[in-house]
Amino acid sequence: MDFDQELARLTDRLAAAAETTVALGDRPDLRQVRSVVAEALTFGACPDDRFGGVLLVIDELVGNAYQHTTAVHELRVTRAAEHLLVEVHDADPDVTPVRAGGPGSGRFGLRLVDQLTVDWGARTDSVGKVVWALVPFRIFPAAP
Repeated sequence: MDFDQELARLTDRLAAAAETTVALGDRPDLRQVRSVVAEALTFGACPDDRFGGVLLVIDELVGNAYQHTTAVHELRVTRAAEHLLVEVHDADPDVTPVRAGGPGSGRFGLRLVDQLTVDWGARTDSVGKVVWALVPFRIFPAAP
C-alpha cells in the first residue's frame, strides 16, 4: 500500500471516529450496532476513554425505537471533546416527554439512560423525531 492510500485509509478511520452513522432501516441486531460503534470509537481513543456507558445508552435508545416505532432510520454518534452525542432518528413525530420512572414504573432502561448521561431528550426533525443523549466518555478531564 502506498503512502497516499494509507493516508486516505487513516483519514477515513479518523472521520468515522468523529462521527459514526449506522443505518437502522433494516433493523440490524443490537449486537451488530454496538460492534460498529465500538470499532469506530476505539480508533485513536485515549486510555482514559470509557465507552461502556455509551454502548448501554445506544442499546436502550435503539431498542426503544425498534419497539415503539415502525420506521427507524439511523443512529448517529458524534464525538466531542469529552462527550458523545447519540442520536436515534425515526419517522414517528411524537415527542411526548418520557422520563425515567421511579420504582415500579417498569422503565428501568430509561433510568439507566438518566444515570449514564449528562442530559437526554427528544426533538422533532423534518422526517419525524430524534431521540438524543449526551454521554461522557472520559473518567477524568483531558489534560490542558
